[in-house]
Amino acid sequence: MKIVEDLHVHTKFSKDSKEEPINYVNLAMDRDISYLGFSEHIDLDPFDKDFGYYKFNETYEEYKRLKDFVDNKFELLFASELTYQSNLHSSIENEVLTKPFDYIIGSVHRIDGYTISGPHGVDYFKDIDEYTAYMRYFEEVLRLVETDYYDIVGHLDVIKRYGKNYYGEFHIDKYIDIITEILKRVIEKGKVIEINASAFRQGFSMPYPSKEILELYVNLGGREVVLGSDSHSAKQFNAYLEETILFARSVFDFEIVSYKMRNKKKVSKLSNLIK
Repeated sequence: MKIVEDLHVHTKFSKDSKEEPINYVNLAMDRDISYLGFSEHIDLDPFDKDFGYYKFNETYEEYKRLKDFVDNKFELLFASELTYQSNLHSSIENEVLTKPFDYIIGSVHRIDGYTISGPHGVDYFKDIDEYTAYMRYFEEVLRLVETDYYDIVGHLDVIKRYGKNYYGEFHIDKYIDIITEILKRVIEKGKVIEINASAFRQGFSMPYPSKEILELYVNLGGREVVLGSDSHSAKQFNAYLEETILFARSVFDFEIVSYKMRNKKKVSKLSNLIK
C-alpha cells in the first residue's frame, strides 16, 4: 500500500514534541512518501500553558534548510495547526494569516479554558453533562468553519477522546444537526476534512472522524480529504495510516488532496493507494 502523504506532523517546534524534523524527512525518503507537512501547533491564548512556545522565524528557517536538503525527492510542506478560539480573531489574522503557510489545519483544542484534547483538560468533563460538553465543542467548530482561517478541519470529533471516559461511546445522533451544518460549510467553502489516524493509537476502532461523520460528509457531497498521523515522534510517523486508508475506502473512494501556498491540488484516489 502506498502512503502518499502525511500532512499532520509535529516536531520540536511544537510544545508537545521533542522530535528533530530531519528524522521525519529521512523516514519520508525511506518510505517513498510523496507529501510531508510539518504542521506545528500555534496557540494564541495567553491563558494556555503552551502560549508563546511557537517561534515562526526559527521554525521557518529550519524548514527552508530541510527544503533545500530534500530538493525534489518529495514535496516538503510548511504548515500550521492553529488552535482556533473564536475570541482570538485579531491574533489569528496578525500572527497566522500573514505567514507563508502551505496550509492551515484549523483545530478546536480549547473550550472554557480547558485543553479538551489533552490530559490536562480532563477536568472539563467533570460535573458537566455529555450534551453540554459536546455541544460547546461543536459550536466552536462551527464558528471555525464559518471563517476562512483554515484549509483543513483537524480531527473533527476529537472531543470524544477523553469524553468517552465519562459518557461512553460517542454517537452523532444528538449532534446531527450541528455536525451537518459544520460539514455543509466546509464543502461550500471548498475546504476539506482530515482523516486523522491518531485515534487508532488512542484506543479507538476508527480514526477521527467516525464512520457516521464520514458517511454524512459523503451524503452532503464531500469528496476530498487529507491524511495525517498527528505524529509527535518519529515512532508515530505514518502510524495506522494503512488502517486509515482501508477504513476510509470502506466508506467512499475519496480524493486525497494536498496544498501549496494554500492552493489545493489533487493527489490520488484512495483506491489507487491500495494494491
